[in-house]
Amino acid sequence: MSRSVGLRTEILITLALLLGAALLFGGLVMLRFTESSLLEERIQNLDAFTRLLSDSISSKELVPLHMEDMHTLALSANGINCRLWRIYDQELTLIDDWEAVDNTISGRIFPLALRHQIRATGRLHRVIDFPTMLNIFSHSDPKAIFVAPVVKNKRFYGLVELSYSLNDIRLKLLQSQSLILIYVLLYGLVLVCAGYFLLSRNIIRPARNLLAATEAVGLGNLEKRLPVIGPLELRQLAEAYNRMVGALTLSRNETESQIAILEETNKKLEQTREELIRREKMASVGQLAAGLAHELGNPLSALIGYLEILKTQINRSDEKDIVERSLVETTRIDFLVRELLDFSKPNIDEQLDDVDLCTELNANIKLLKNQGNLRTVVIKNNLPESVPLIRINRNKLQQVFVNLLLNAVHACGDEATISLNAGYNKKCVWVAIEDNGKGIIASDLNRIFDPFYTTKEPGMGTGLGLTMCQRIVEAVGGSMNVESEKGRGSTFTIYFDPFFLS
Repeated sequence: MSRSVGLRTEILITLALLLGAALLFGGLVMLRFTESSLLEERIQNLDAFTRLLSDSISSKELVPLHMEDMHTLALSANGINCRLWRIYDQELTLIDDWEAVDNTISGRIFPLALRHQIRATGRLHRVIDFPTMLNIFSHSDPKAIFVAPVVKNKRFYGLVELSYSLNDIRLKLLQSQSLILIYVLLYGLVLVCAGYFLLSRNIIRPARNLLAATEAVGLGNLEKRLPVIGPLELRQLAEAYNRMVGALTLSRNETESQIAILEETNKKLEQTREELIRREKMASVGQLAAGLAHELGNPLSALIGYLEILKTQINRSDEKDIVERSLVETTRIDFLVRELLDFSKPNIDEQLDDVDLCTELNANIKLLKNQGNLRTVVIKNNLPESVPLIRINRNKLQQVFVNLLLNAVHACGDEATISLNAGYNKKCVWVAIEDNGKGIIASDLNRIFDPFYTTKEPGMGTGLGLTMCQRIVEAVGGSMNVESEKGRGSTFTIYFDPFFLS
């Protein structure tokens, strides 16, 4: 069952109730003890006075009892709150009584049977009527009744009955009761305040700190630590919490480390898988290219030769135009076959040169400008003077640069801007060719290096250019990367591993 009050309020209420009950019980016990002490002392005094009065009557030869003399003796008892006396003769008959003017004590005559019993035993008899202070429903007046026999020379002359008021003791106890209640309230208030302060410092505050820290852990914050202070149990609890959070932190770090390792492994596996698929494609395309080039090469060469001969023997302009067109298309087929042959040739025992990427790229820019391919292109040359040399076939590297530059020009159109950058660090030497062209959509980025895949218009490319560039770079341990966004241009970056630095 849930409770709406907090721990602080519940402890405060419980503490107040327990302390109030304990103090009240202690006060009542003390009041009862005081009551017993006062009453016992008064009874002893009254008992002694009554015996003394009885002895005085006997010694002063007032027997047989005479009323005149008894008045004189009884009045001496007023100093100890005697409010009523009665005199009985030898026959136990009431012969006289006296009652104080302000007396509130009234009662029946002492029972005859008890009077006979006192005469027979010759002993003082007393009756105490004092309701305890714990009896809040009692309205009787407290009193003590003493009946003493008057005996002289072993002869019984009568009885003397004295009734004493105990109301003064009751008034004192009422005053003590008020003082005890005030003491209980004040002392209880002090104890509650002190207990509240100690509980707040040693229990409530650590409990709230533990709650806040636990909520922080639930939200994923494992940096929160509890101070190890306070009583032994709370210090042990704080140490246990700190150990738990430390273990959770260690476990989370290990989990994150394992996740990072798994992600890296998955990434490498994916790259290896893609590389294997790509190499398998390249191998298949190479075999296909070699077969096609072999089968088409000889008949194509013969066909070109026959068209050249036919061209020299035709005089009609329309027929000669048809032969020339056929010769152009056949030459294009021959170019494609040669590219297939180059693609299928393995790079075994080819000559490797020590080249500077910046020097080689500047030379290719100059060559394309002389050929007119870059006449409408703005070149932003940010190349450094030099970078560390790499080992690669110079002609193959030229093929890579020319292909990338011409692709950039084709992607930009008439308002082409090409930016050239290069650099190196401890891991690699790199060169980047950036254009402001139409860019490549995200779905095509993973396919642009596939053989025969092209985004150019039909008849404008074979789809083998980037494939061959990647093959040339990877043959010497390098790699190619492309970054592109539709409508914002592309950046092709070539990296060469440190193993190939001179």
